[in-house]
Parts: sequence; structure tokens; C-alpha cells
Amino acid sequence: MTKISIETKIKAIEEFCTTASSLRGIARKYGIAKLDFQICVGIYARFGKEKLLNPPTATGDFRLNLVKWKQQNLASIPETCIHFGFRSSGSVYQWECQYNEHGAQALLKLRPGGKSKHELKSRERDSTFKETESASPKRELILKDSTRRLKKISSLEKASKKELAQIIYDLKAKYRLKDLIEALPISMSTYQYWQAKFEHPDEAEEGLKSVIKGLFEYFEGDYGVRRLSAQVRDYYRIISRPLPNHKRIYRLMREMGLKCTKYSKRRRKYDSSKGPSGKKAKNVIRRRFMSNRKYQKMVCDITELKAKDGSKVYLEIIKDLATNRILTWEIGTYPTLEFSLKPLRLEFSLKPLRKLIDLLPHTGYLLTLHTDQGWQYQHRAWRVLLKHGRIRQSMSHRATCLDNAACETVFSKLKAENRPDEEWIDYYNHRRIQTKLGNLTPLQYEARLAA
Repeated sequence: MTKISIETKIKAIEEFCTTASSLRGIARKYGIAKLDFQICVGIYARFGKEKLLNPPTATGDFRLNLVKWKQQNLASIPETCIHFGFRSSGSVYQWECQYNEHGAQALLKLRPGGKSKHELKSRERDSTFKETESASPKRELILKDSTRRLKKISSLEKASKKELAQIIYDLKAKYRLKDLIEALPISMSTYQYWQAKFEHPDEAEEGLKSVIKGLFEYFEGDYGVRRLSAQVRDYYRIISRPLPNHKRIYRLMREMGLKCTKYSKRRRKYDSSKGPSGKKAKNVIRRRFMSNRKYQKMVCDITELKAKDGSKVYLEIIKDLATNRILTWEIGTYPTLEFSLKPLRLEFSLKPLRKLIDLLPHTGYLLTLHTDQGWQYQHRAWRVLLKHGRIRQSMSHRATCLDNAACETVFSKLKAENRPDEEWIDYYNHRRIQTKLGNLTPLQYEARLAA
């Protein structure tokens, strides 16, 4: 390739400044590489013609200052060349590589002229023989120090690039950077990327971390990635900021160690089928838990809870499948007839069902209440009260909990989040968002359904 004189480059720069031609077009016209022409134009704009005619001398101090400035300011090669008025982008690249591999002394010992490359190669050749003897024990020390810094990971192969870069960043004052890169499974470019992240953290990401942690603690660790992402995005929508992606939120939650673990515990399930048998009803719902009308489909069930003093209590709820709202509930100490029934003018009435019948408006369409085959729901008093409220009865199949999964899921959330029952039910209806409802609470969704 023909070497372009500096006079030709200056002529091309002046033509670029005085005409409306593009930088690419002028560089192609004079046969100048686009990167070199871009650097020359920047130097001409910053220092004028004199800096192009009389470039700075590449002394050892000049090389070292140039490379340090580039890395401290995270500047590109063209930006560095323009800042120092130095045209050779290739030299800047070689100096940075030598600085990363051999340290500052490699740049200070370089001599101007054609013999510098050969001298450096000969020095490298001589130094390799001296370093081979001490390489293996030094490598073992680096690996021991690195493994000691990994807390939750058994081996370096399972460590992420960020964790490896953090180890190198912590150990570079003790070992040479070259030895650390050779000992650990990470490249120099990857380390430099994370080094820039450590030294210049992203303010927007740090702010997002504080929002995620604040909302996670506000909801007492009850929210996982999906529901917490919805709350974070709603907050950013309120303050008119760009909405973060759910994958980014998930990554930051993993980095901060935020995880909802309340639903991973197994608990003993209460079996309400043990008791006197009565009349069973057909399964009318058949796992079709969707509805767009209030009170059209409802589910009911009983669960066993453990009080703070160690005693057992029993909770019965009735839930609307259109809005997922808990309509009525009752708490008792024994799952007997006295828990669900009480005498009233020679009649029996179930407390949650009686509350529901008093609550129901005239809808004009058929209402269905689905339960399991618990002995309370096979009792004659339950069937009589359903008939009085003009509610059709539906029952799950025997030993098939999925037939009443819409009610079982409420109990699993209650036991996982471990709150006082009445307080939690109020929280469930008023404040706890659900992804199936479009990240709304049951009462918010009910208001939207009625509008």
C-alpha cells in the first residue's frame, strides 16, 4: 500500500473543511484509511496544522502517560490519539498490549527506532526461561487465593466472568496482571470490561438496584421475579423513566441474592374427607375456573393452620373466580359441625355460607359453589342452605386436589407468607397483586370489571 504524505493529508483535511463532502468520500478520494483520516481531522481541529507537521516524540514517559490516560478515561484509540496529537493508532494499540502484559517498565524501556521490536522480543525470550522455574508455584498461589475468595462456588470453572474479574481486581496489587490472566480462565478483554464496570458503576443500574431491594423488603419477600418486575415497572412509569426489562431485574435480583423461598417448603395437608359421609354432588366446574361475571363461579375449602402457641386452628374461605376475591371466611378451633354450623330457630346455618347469602345481590344468572368432598359439604344442612340461597352445588372428584386448585392456591400463599389470617386476607384482597389479573389486586380488578 502506498504511503500517503502528511502534505496530502493536510490538503484532504482542508478540502473536507471547506466543502460539503463527507469524511468517507474525501478519504476514499485521496486513498487514506478512514480511521487515520478521522484522527488527522480531529488533531487538525484541536491543535491546527503544526501538530500534524511536528508530532510529539514517543518517549517512555509519553507512552506511559498516554496509555494510563486512555484506560482511566475509558477512551477509544481515536479519542486518545486526538487528545495527545499523536497520529499512529497502531502504536497506541501495541503500547497498551505491552503495558497490560509486561507493566509500565515495558513502555519506559522501549527505544525509538527500528530495533525496539527486536530488542523487546529478545528480552521476552530471555525472561521466559527465568519465569518458567517460578511459574508453577506462583500459579498455585494464585489459584489458592482465588478459591479462597469464592464463597458459594466449589470450583473456578463454575465461577462467572464477573466473579473471576473481581478476584483479579482484588489480587492485582499482590500479583502481576499477566500471571493472573494466565492462571484464571478469563481473557484480558473480558477483565478490562469488568474493570471498567467496577471503577465506573452505572448510576442508573445502582438506582434500579435500590428500587428492587426496597420493594422486595416492602412486600416482606413475598414477591418473586414476575410480580416484583410489575411493581418496579409501575414505579418507573410513575416517575416517567424508561421501563427496565424483566430479564434485567432478574439478573440484578440474582446478584443481590434476593429470592422468594417461602413457597419451596412442604407442609402437611389437612384431609377433610375423614368424617361421616353424606350425599355427593356432581363436578359441574370441571376445572373451568375462568369467569367474567361476579359470583357466577365460587369455590370453598377448609385448611388447617398452626397458631403461634402451637395449637391448631381451621380456616374456611369462599372465593369468587371472576375477581379472585375472598368473599367470606371463618376461623375455628375444631373442624366439627359446631365449627361450620350453629342452631338458629331449629335450623342449621353455616357461618361463611350464611354471610355469602346475605352478601349476594340478585344477579339473574345461575350461581355455582364448588367444594371438595369434605364431610362438612356432604352434610344435609349445607345442601339445605345452598338451596335456600339458590346456589348450585359442585364437588371435586375423590382424592383429586386439582379439581379445587383455585382454592388450594390461596391456602398455599397464606401458609408461605405466614401472616395472621384476617390481616392476610385483607392484604390479599386490597394490596396483593396477581399476574393473572393483569398485575392488579382483586378489588382493583373487580372495580374494572364493574366499570
